[in-house]
Amino acid sequence: MRKRVPLNAIRAFEAVARHASVAKAAEELCVTPTAVSHQIKLLEDFLQTELFLRRNSRIYLTSESSATLSKISQALDLIDDSVRTLGGTQENLHARLTVGASTSFASFWLMPRLRKFIESVPEIDLCLHTFISRKEAETQDSDLRICNWQSHLDWKIEPLMEEENLPVCTPELARRHGNDPAKLLANAPLIHVDRSHLGYEGNYPDWSRYLEEYGIQRPDVMNGPRFNQAGTAIEAARAGVGLLLGRSLLVEQFIDNGELVMAAECYPERSPYYLLSSWKTTQNDAMRQFRDWIVEAVSSSRMVHAL
Repeated sequence: MRKRVPLNAIRAFEAVARHASVAKAAEELCVTPTAVSHQIKLLEDFLQTELFLRRNSRIYLTSESSATLSKISQALDLIDDSVRTLGGTQENLHARLTVGASTSFASFWLMPRLRKFIESVPEIDLCLHTFISRKEAETQDSDLRICNWQSHLDWKIEPLMEEENLPVCTPELARRHGNDPAKLLANAPLIHVDRSHLGYEGNYPDWSRYLEEYGIQRPDVMNGPRFNQAGTAIEAARAGVGLLLGRSLLVEQFIDNGELVMAAECYPERSPYYLLSSWKTTQNDAMRQFRDWIVEAVSSSRMVHAL
C-alpha cells in the first residue's frame, strides 16, 4: 500500500525549488505566497526534515532536497501527462519541451523571436525555465539549455553562436561628446556589470580590459554604477546613465530601434554560446524542431555570429 504523500505540498516544493522564490512559485500555482509557505511547512513536518535554508530573506535548497529535485520534477511531469491522456488520445496531446536559458538571454534575445517558433509549431507546448547563475542552471531539469559555458555534466554540447562586446550609449549621450568615440571612452560615465558571482565562463571583458586594449587610460575606470545582472545594466544605459560595454546579443534590438548607438569599436574577442542537452534525454521531434529553429534564428540575427 502506498504511503499517502501530500501531493499539493510536493508541487509547492518543486515550484519553489525551481524558481528559488516563494513569490514566483505562488504566481505559477495561482495561490498566495502564504499558502505556498504553509505547504512547504506541511511537507517538512511530514518528512521530518528541512528542505530549504533561509538566509538574509533568501531561500536555498539543502543538499538532500537538491539531489531529489530532478526526479520530483520528472514525476510531476509524468503525472500531468498521464492525467491529460484521460481527456483524449495521446495523438491529440501537445508535445512538451522545456528549455533553460539565462534571464537576460531569454528576455532580450529569445523572447522577441519566440512568437515565430510558437506559431510555426503550435503542437509543441514550450516551457521556458530561466536562471541567473551557472549553479542554478545545472540543477534545473530541462530538455535543452542555452548556455555560455561548456558543462562538465553528462550533456551533449553543440556550438551555437558567438556574440560581440561593444560600447553602447544613448544617442543623446553620444551627441554630448561630439559623437567622437575617443571622447566618449575617455570622459563618459561608465556602467559596470559584475559577473564573478554568476559562475559563468564567458569571455566578457570589463572596462579595464577594453580600455587597455585600445590604449585609453582613465584614472576613474573603476568608478560608476555597478549592476549584478546584464538586464538592469542595459536599462541603465537606455536611461542615459552612462556608457555600457554591452553584449551584442542583448543590445541588438535597442540599436536597431535607435534607443542605443554603438559608441566605439567592438572588443576583439567574441564570446561563445552552446546548446546543451543530456545524453540520457531522448532526442525527440520537439527538440529537433527547436534546434532547427534556433539555428535559423541565429543565422538571421544581425549582431551574432553562427558557429
